[in-house]
Amino acid sequence: MKRDEVKQFLSPSPAISDRIIAWLRSESVPASSINLDGHWISFTVPICRAEQMLKTEFFNFHQQDPQSIAIRTLGYSVPRALHAHIQLIQPTTRFATSEQRAAGCDTTVIPDCIQGLYGIDNTTTRPEWRNRLGISGFLEQYARHADFDEFLRLYASGHTDANFSVVSINGGQDDQHSISDSVEANLDVQYSIPLADEVLATFYSTGGRGPVVPEINHPDPTESSNEPYLEQLHYLLNLPDEELPAVLSNSYGENEQSLPPSYLNATCSLFAQLGARGVSILFGSGDSGPGSICVRNDGSNQTRFLPGYPASCPFVTAVGGTYGINPEKAVSFSGGGFSEVFPRPRYQDQAVKGYLRHLGRRWNGLYNATGRGYPDVSAQAANFIVRDHSEWISVGGTSASTPVIAAVISRLNSARIAQGKPRMGFLNPWLYGHGHTGLKDIVLGSSTGCRRSLGDPRVRNASWDATEGWDPVTGLGTPLFPTLVKLALSDDHA
Repeated sequence: MKRDEVKQFLSPSPAISDRIIAWLRSESVPASSINLDGHWISFTVPICRAEQMLKTEFFNFHQQDPQSIAIRTLGYSVPRALHAHIQLIQPTTRFATSEQRAAGCDTTVIPDCIQGLYGIDNTTTRPEWRNRLGISGFLEQYARHADFDEFLRLYASGHTDANFSVVSINGGQDDQHSISDSVEANLDVQYSIPLADEVLATFYSTGGRGPVVPEINHPDPTESSNEPYLEQLHYLLNLPDEELPAVLSNSYGENEQSLPPSYLNATCSLFAQLGARGVSILFGSGDSGPGSICVRNDGSNQTRFLPGYPASCPFVTAVGGTYGINPEKAVSFSGGGFSEVFPRPRYQDQAVKGYLRHLGRRWNGLYNATGRGYPDVSAQAANFIVRDHSEWISVGGTSASTPVIAAVISRLNSARIAQGKPRMGFLNPWLYGHGHTGLKDIVLGSSTGCRRSLGDPRVRNASWDATEGWDPVTGLGTPLFPTLVKLALSDDHA
């Protein structure tokens, strides 16, 4: 076939093309920039417009060469009516392969790297109903079994018999043939399950959306990309004790201010109930440092660092991000800060006060110095190899560090259960007590954030620094697994 014949053969019907172009025009994409070429439509818009259209945020990603920058995002969404007609949008989540170099854990992260860095041994544990690993799936993210099996075959060959079950909540599906990105879900299962070793794993696919309070970069109150935490929590709390997960890994979150205060308080209270029943709840701290746009949505347009939720809830354990080996440093996107809603809990009072003394008057008026500080702990969060839709890609974010910590806690549970002890349960009082000696303090690096959609700093050089002791970039630090095991077995906190 000739070029034009191939284009004509692959082209969708005019009605489909018209629907997609109509959506672009409704999003203020100039008609002059839209080019229809067979089954591809190209257009040019500023980053700020792309963020609004795709309900996402773009970041600068670096390869080993810090001068090599790719503007990408870790996920995006389009109107549901167009899902069946759009195969992919680029450049968004796909990364070009860097120049060939010897693979190493400083440039490419796989499960073996995590085990070596944090001293996680190869001790085999037994599947145990009291130590179920729960993995949350929201926003039509589906963990793909074929991708999971291929990832295990290549990067976790000792765990090729591992598997996970899927539970539907609120109409959540298990669409193994979805053409949408499943990067988030695949990342979660591909790292948490093999690193946790022999564990019963359940992927909780929860349908629906949570409520939304409009923000400057997401002004439409009818378009919510917030997760339906309430529906998932009600389901889990109605389970008998023997069916509850021991660990619940969540790689999702949004700005605290994007949710109604009543919803924040209700769901945080339910997280507390879940923790009281012995569930260790983990949430990624976010990927925007001290905040993304850093503008209040209460009508004042006041400049303010914007904390993320549910990481800011004092009854969950928030996980920040690091990168590199010898030394391990704070990664610049690691989310953190201080809640505007929840006061600082007693268990972290002394640790957070130490950081506030270090901070002095810097950023006064931009954050709530009496709020709950987060993250609590951290782990590697960059350059993770993931299998998605039969392709190998490199991804990063606290969505990567969270399943790593989930696996660590699952292993601590295995050790405790083997000695007749209860599982870890709500972690934070222990982490800020005896547990912190089982964490490596990260003192290098800083986070960055507070950039307007157009890329101009809303707060020039907005950042938190990694310091000795707790900090709002890496929390208390990263796992020293052998020490954590000894501490977990010597303590009867749970």
